[in-house]
Amino acid sequence: MSTPTIAKERTYPNIEPKLAGQHNFAQWILSIEQTLEQLDHGEGSIWDIVIGDIKDPAAGTTTKAGKGTDDGKKALAWKRDNSFAILTMKRNCEPEVLDTIGLTRNAHGAYNELKAKYEGKTVTDLGAVLANIVRFTYDDRNTTIEEHVTEFDKRWNFMKGTLGGGFTDKVKEFGDALTLLAKSDQAKAEFLLISLPPFYNNLVENLRTKEGYTYGDISRQVRLYVPGRQKNGRKKEGTKEDLVVLKTDKIDTSKKCKYCIDVKDWKGIGHTETECRIKEGNHRDYWEWN
Repeated sequence: MSTPTIAKERTYPNIEPKLAGQHNFAQWILSIEQTLEQLDHGEGSIWDIVIGDIKDPAAGTTTKAGKGTDDGKKALAWKRDNSFAILTMKRNCEPEVLDTIGLTRNAHGAYNELKAKYEGKTVTDLGAVLANIVRFTYDDRNTTIEEHVTEFDKRWNFMKGTLGGGFTDKVKEFGDALTLLAKSDQAKAEFLLISLPPFYNNLVENLRTKEGYTYGDISRQVRLYVPGRQKNGRKKEGTKEDLVVLKTDKIDTSKKCKYCIDVKDWKGIGHTETECRIKEGNHRDYWEWN
């Protein structure tokens, strides 16, 4: 395991709106997560300190490690990153909320205290968690498909985490239904597919032809084929091209490709066998063309 490096001077992020109570906790904690996950700590991130996956290496020891030793460096790096995390949380709380964690010095402890008090599952909270998935759309001007899938995974896992622990009678029906959805691998795959804008409809329809497809299947396929439109996955720096989501290229559904249907087990819509670039072996041009 690598030794965490000592964090350089960082600017504390400003998250708006600040945590004001139960009504905006779900969105606020997601913003905190997304911010701290970008900051490395050893083989993880500062967010791992907040959720307790990376614990204080000095906890439970009776002797203090020397500053120049690996153990000493790890302890110092954890202390500084823990302080950064707890201050980031405190600086982005409204005064009435800050009282909850005002004297807390451990980021994981503060996280647990805020979660216990404000994670309440109202209809609005559950709706916000679901909207965080439904409204997530791939923008291939600024993001690679790899980054999109990674962010989608984070949002889905956050939804699953938020739904844990049961529900009050007022939201039990909605909460139980949403929990079943979050546990469904095929539902997760379908939501990933609908996060792709209309420009990729041909790819999406072909991927849906396989019966019993899993999220693993779909995420691998979109990682394989979508980069063809992005010049092998690189971001298009400095271009003024319209968002792909705004493109409404229509597919000629009257065209069918016998090769894609018989050999690839796809629907093969939008082109004929003589036009098929998959058959020619040029995958990237095919997805860019469709």
